[in-house]
Amino acid sequence: MGARFVRTVFLLLLVTGLVFSVAGAAGAQSDAATTIDVVEVTGIIDPPTAEYLTGRLVAGERDGVHAIVIQIDTPGGLDVSMREIIAQMLDSSVPVVVWIAPRGARAASAGTFITYAADRAYMAEATELGAATPVNLGGDTSDTLARKATNDAAAYITELARENERNVEWAEDAVREAASIGATEAVEIDVVNGMASSLGDLLRILDGEQIELPEGSTTLETWDSGVGAPSVTVRFQQMNLVQRLLHAVATPDVAFLLLLIGMYGLIFELYNPGIGLAGILGGVSLLLGFYGLSVLPTNWVGVLLVVLAVIFFVVDVHVEGLGIWTVGGVVALITGALLLFAGAAPALRIEPWVIAAALIGSLLFFISVMTAALRVRLRRPITGQEGIIGQIAEARTDIAPEGTVFTHGTLWRARTMETGIAAGSKVEVKATEGLVLLVEPIHEKSTPSDARRT
Repeated sequence: MGARFVRTVFLLLLVTGLVFSVAGAAGAQSDAATTIDVVEVTGIIDPPTAEYLTGRLVAGERDGVHAIVIQIDTPGGLDVSMREIIAQMLDSSVPVVVWIAPRGARAASAGTFITYAADRAYMAEATELGAATPVNLGGDTSDTLARKATNDAAAYITELARENERNVEWAEDAVREAASIGATEAVEIDVVNGMASSLGDLLRILDGEQIELPEGSTTLETWDSGVGAPSVTVRFQQMNLVQRLLHAVATPDVAFLLLLIGMYGLIFELYNPGIGLAGILGGVSLLLGFYGLSVLPTNWVGVLLVVLAVIFFVVDVHVEGLGIWTVGGVVALITGALLLFAGAAPALRIEPWVIAAALIGSLLFFISVMTAALRVRLRRPITGQEGIIGQIAEARTDIAPEGTVFTHGTLWRARTMETGIAAGSKVEVKATEGLVLLVEPIHEKSTPSDARRT
């Protein structure tokens, strides 16, 4: 009887758990069915943006949300990323709405195509749409290739316009004539479905809209007119930290500056071997810079010119003075920056003030920092036994058993055989192992007779 009772109780608990789990899943699905995801997209349409946006579209489908709103503000971007986004939008089993917002936002170039691909499109006041002419990212000025790209883009956007019953003629003008349009006129000529300057306005307008999807039609229910409030829950979606970092790196200005910072950090580390902070910063910056250049429409001749400019600056540090090498470096840096994204859309070019700041920063770095570093390096040798052994140094960090010491104006890695040396203590250099100093503490009652002070 006892065993039967236990089995009965176990079965009852199991059935109860299954009932609650099914009810919980049904409740979650019910909650998702009354939820709208607002996915914010700002800046250039690049691979990180495409990965983020397509991921949110897939997640919305998986959760079974009522609709997905893409709030967009973009100057344009890469064709391959744009097409990846549009393919996911067209295949979505959830209604996709593009909302150009907030006031003052725009959806230019690639943003125009994404807007036309949406099931419904709306614009806030004082926003604009258009200028979707394809640009030559490789710098080739062939009329045949340009015409081919334009015809391809025109065919693509007009097909999207027909699919979603929007103004076909203006869509073609946006590609062939780089036409742009404001929100008021866009609504009047059926380029977009309406105007909504706030999320509340958008949800009010969307209510009752019937949308055709690959799996059939659905009617949006987003507003409760009885209480004058949304009838859905809104979830705001944003990029995670890694996506934001990669998105920030994949911008022309940042990629260009990271390239320079990376090279300068490595150069400084080569001239000042020590704790490696400059080398670490330079290496990380260079890797991030090359990532940005790899996903952007980069003209690699421009990259070579920037590298050549840095080489010219280094040579001039050795020959001293602002001579012909510096002039060559300035010319190469400016030319390289201008060529780096030559032929790309204006949104994918380096701002003039960034080029000016990079040039001034480069000159200051080589004239002051690198000149001082080279002067220290060219002093009488201090790495040999005659120059460094016996020197008194100051521990800048605790040495237990490794740390850093300061001597002759330079930070060095140091190691001791003692139990430990506190930061701020005086130490004597006993030997060297490559670029590592072997040190011992100087005791108050025992000062080396042959030590030379820094």
